[in-house]
Amino acid sequence: MANARELTLKALYSVEVEGTYSNQALKTLLGQKDLPREDRGFVTELLLGVVRNKLFLDYVISRFSSVRLKKLSPWIHGILRLGVYQVVCMERIPDSAACNEMVKLAGKYSRGASKGFVNGVLRTVSREKDRIPYPDDQTEAMSVRYSCPLWLTEKLLSQYGAETEEILAATLKPYPVSLRVNTLKTDKEELQKRLLEEGVRTYPHEKNDRCLYVDGGLNVEQSPAYRDGLYTLQNISSMTAVEWLAPLRGERVLDLCAAPGGKTTYMGERMENTGKIVACDIHPHKIPLLTAAAERLGLTIVETVCLDATELSAEWMESFDCVLADVPCSGIGVIHKKPDIKWNRNAEDVDALAEVQEKILNNAATYVKAGGRLVYSTCTILQEENGDQIAKFLKTHPEFVLEKEETLFIHKTGGSGFYIAKLIRK
Repeated sequence: MANARELTLKALYSVEVEGTYSNQALKTLLGQKDLPREDRGFVTELLLGVVRNKLFLDYVISRFSSVRLKKLSPWIHGILRLGVYQVVCMERIPDSAACNEMVKLAGKYSRGASKGFVNGVLRTVSREKDRIPYPDDQTEAMSVRYSCPLWLTEKLLSQYGAETEEILAATLKPYPVSLRVNTLKTDKEELQKRLLEEGVRTYPHEKNDRCLYVDGGLNVEQSPAYRDGLYTLQNISSMTAVEWLAPLRGERVLDLCAAPGGKTTYMGERMENTGKIVACDIHPHKIPLLTAAAERLGLTIVETVCLDATELSAEWMESFDCVLADVPCSGIGVIHKKPDIKWNRNAEDVDALAEVQEKILNNAATYVKAGGRLVYSTCTILQEENGDQIAKFLKTHPEFVLEKEETLFIHKTGGSGFYIAKLIRK
């Protein structure tokens, strides 16, 4: 039977070689029948820790390896990343245990001298881990230390200065899963009791009565309370965007980029399932996800539409009380839970996304009634996707006024990095 480290190695191979997203690889890993229940937390930390810290781990390997990274087989590369992460980043794991287990894996997934090579690198890292030499350039050193691509480190430094270090440090930490109570079917106290019966402990958010944090893990596929529509997984920052929009009973509401439906369904719950929500998405295969989410939660006011939000829909002109434009973005605010983003994005992506965001925002404005509300939101903290967009918009749309805007940072709020702007049509 494969042990926890071996199963994690296979999951890492799936991420690096086969292009699987780390959250999907983790879901598959946790579903392994031969993974002992007591190892679930360990493999979660291992897999996400390695993906989050990939740049740092490769830097350390390159300092102590006689073989260049490009010459390593994917299996040996993965074994070394796993080993270095345990030795340098997991204090509770004895270095000797980490080295021995990785050497065993090297013998199973390679030939010849690989066992000795892996043993030599990891033993050296164990001796030198408190004296790792970082680059002399401070920006490069920060990029390595916090395992953040250099282009993104430079961009964040130019926008946030000294606060960048706190921002990056927060991306490497695990945060508890948060869920939203479906107040159409239950309340916070009753949901906590129901989940406790399922073996899931929760504790309330300090400010939001509809939000609970999970103490440990949660598998919604095995949760009867989830199937009964008593809750939805949703980050507190995402909930805040809906709360700023403040949809009311009986209103006509538009959600332009709605899938998978977290904000759409939260709006429906706040509206007490009275009124009308038009939920749109550009991808046809995501429309059934929206429909299923609404049905599971008992919402009947949601109409789903397959729509490219960059194309103007003339029939909707000035016909909605409020519009939510949660636009496609670089996702830099959520790399703490989706670390693949920082390895798959580049500076050119940000420029291209900014053009899409501008089109969607301009279209969204035309759909708002006089006196109505428009909320623009993203799950990124890059200014060109956020405040710069709103500043440009206000110059060309004098019929709107900015009521408030805020960039949310995970190290300050505990929720994902987010930007929200609320505009009122005069």
